[in-house]
Amino acid sequence: MRKLIFIFILICGSSKLVSQTTNNYPQSDFVNPMAGKLEIIGTFCELRPNHFHGGLDIRTGGQIGRPILAIADGYVSRINISTVGYGKALYITHKNGYTSVYAHLSDFPPEVKWYIEKSQYKLQKWEVELHPEEDLLQVKQGQRIAYSGNTGGSQGPHLHFEIRDTKTEAPVNPLLFGLKMNDFIAPAISNVYIYHYDTLAKRHNGHFPSDGLQLYTTTYKMVKKKRIKILSPIGEQRLAFGKYAFGANVKDFATSAGDNNGVNYLQVYRDEELIYDCKIEQFLFSQMRMYNNYIDYRRQKEGGSKMHKFFIDEGNTLPFYKSSKTDGWFVVSDTLKHLFKIVAKDVYGNTTYKTVAIRGSSNGRNISDYIAYNKNSVNCNVRIDNTYFIGDNFRLTLPKNTLYSNYKLQFYKNYGDNYTIGDDKVPLDKRMEVSFKLRADQMRLASKFVVCNVYGKAYGTSFKDGWVTAGVKEFGTYYLTLDTIKPSISAVVINRHGYFAFHINDNLSGIGDFDFYIDDTWVLLDYESKASLLFGTVPQPIPAGKHIIRLVVYDERNNQKTYTKEINIL
Repeated sequence: MRKLIFIFILICGSSKLVSQTTNNYPQSDFVNPMAGKLEIIGTFCELRPNHFHGGLDIRTGGQIGRPILAIADGYVSRINISTVGYGKALYITHKNGYTSVYAHLSDFPPEVKWYIEKSQYKLQKWEVELHPEEDLLQVKQGQRIAYSGNTGGSQGPHLHFEIRDTKTEAPVNPLLFGLKMNDFIAPAISNVYIYHYDTLAKRHNGHFPSDGLQLYTTTYKMVKKKRIKILSPIGEQRLAFGKYAFGANVKDFATSAGDNNGVNYLQVYRDEELIYDCKIEQFLFSQMRMYNNYIDYRRQKEGGSKMHKFFIDEGNTLPFYKSSKTDGWFVVSDTLKHLFKIVAKDVYGNTTYKTVAIRGSSNGRNISDYIAYNKNSVNCNVRIDNTYFIGDNFRLTLPKNTLYSNYKLQFYKNYGDNYTIGDDKVPLDKRMEVSFKLRADQMRLASKFVVCNVYGKAYGTSFKDGWVTAGVKEFGTYYLTLDTIKPSISAVVINRHGYFAFHINDNLSGIGDFDFYIDDTWVLLDYESKASLLFGTVPQPIPAGKHIIRLVVYDERNNQKTYTKEINIL
């Protein structure tokens, strides 16, 4: 009789259930923004660096120029042309109270392109944000409104697509509106952590102490000369008496284990009682950086892991937790065994769960962190403006609610104009200001100073009353330096059938603006910042014959480089 070898895992299940979302969103108002079946490679509220993903990323087969369609009747209410973020983006306002957003575009149909270029020439700027009148660019459902691209912060050709509440501008999960994607695989929960509610450690270190839970023991057995790994669940966890919560890595999949989608529904039950209920269906852009309070920010900084915290941390104002009875925290106060179930669901109801048994014990496991009591620190309070000086030449300002919780802030002067502020594993919700007092010999070059972090990233600065100030979003090390070097210009194509292309770069503060002229007449060029490429063609009104072209490129400190050349337009 054959022996059957069972590989046990910690009471973990996966099933296809009816979606438990409360869906009051219209189900038949919208059609797909591209022809054919949508292949979605990024979902709503994926955990991205410093932000939640606000929509869907739709594959375009690696192509630029795929037609993009209006999902419903409406009017073009906004067009944004930018080197960063959404790149070239178009917004359509619909009658049902929602606005659709199409980003990283490459081009537009003639009627839209005409309006954009007319506005760019009027403003003599390539980067523009436009708000057409309601009756100017009306569209019908299914009408071609743009072409897919790879502009702005895109890392490859695709369409970034959103549906927003028109009134609040809050992005809403587009899959709640009847748009479909293939999804038949449940999320996965791994690397479960336990957090201890230690307010002293939180104040000094900026986070609650936490550690991983070992859920399995591993043994090996030879079967037909093969070494088989066997995971057996650990029956229970013994913890010291106290207050705790969970965290874990959670990923969702659509059609393969290679997917890495956002997880929108997370729950924790204690002995069948719901204590944490997180439903991620929409959020406000003003809450975008609250992402850093939602995840375990320390572990992301230490190792890149984007871990969901299954509790509402201090300062978290996200609208995800209407049914979280205890904010996810639970108290271990007796020696009875309590059963906890961690549940993850996707928008279609594909569900997985893990169970963890916990028993309190006077000699149970303690979850604690080392607390550094440093003399060189100050109490930084969340609900007031905080301003601190290091000597006479450095000032630090944290506006109200920059931090998520009160924090014992440390700061040091290292050398020269180089300072370290706080712990970079503690997140900020707003920008703090670092200000450097200029010496008398520095004043004549005040407009050329920039603030950089220890990795060389430069920040925009302002100058007032002898102080150079920059707004920065992270704790860390910052220094003051000069930028007096002009940008560089390298001609790629000059007047090949009326086409021009230039590479432009800057060594420190970054490209700020550019102007291209033919005989002192401003001419529009397109800009692809990832390739550092300016390009465009001679407009029709320019007559044939000899002309002088002039390209002026400015960096953020207003250092400028000029390229001139005589050309012959045929």
